[in-house]
Amino acid sequence: MENVRQDPGGSPDRLDVLIVENDPAAARLTKEAFREAGLMEGVLSVRDGDEALAYLRREQQYKEHPHPDVIFLDLHLPKKSGLEVLNEIKSNAQFKVIPVVVVSGSADPSEIRKAYELHANCYIRKPDDLHQFLRFIAACYEFWGAVVELPPESELVNGAAGA
Repeated sequence: MENVRQDPGGSPDRLDVLIVENDPAAARLTKEAFREAGLMEGVLSVRDGDEALAYLRREQQYKEHPHPDVIFLDLHLPKKSGLEVLNEIKSNAQFKVIPVVVVSGSADPSEIRKAYELHANCYIRKPDDLHQFLRFIAACYEFWGAVVELPPESELVNGAAGA
């Protein structure tokens, strides 16, 4: 995978996004919002924490999938909770460099604190309004795709030093 970026302030050419969301309608809406923002490919969703970890480990049907540049993680998932998934990602030398955006409907201060303690890159409440949601995804796409420098693919393929 190659992270090709345009000039600062321009739209990114490529961004691989993993959405971890158990609600199929919310996952579909998020994919459509990324498409509306200009990201036509590279967005994949999985429905639970176990599937997210299988994706990251390139297990089963995910062997040929690229590692994501950024993960959008819901906290309220079946099987493994989003906080458990976040803990596993940030405890793994290979995956901890992947930015994780926690996207949750919860405003519970203890959940927000726990997400940051587990090294979430940010915690964002899901907007209730469709227009606000579209703006939120467009801002995320611009920020993670064109503003920030993401770790090189070699960090994810080979693991971090000492891993």
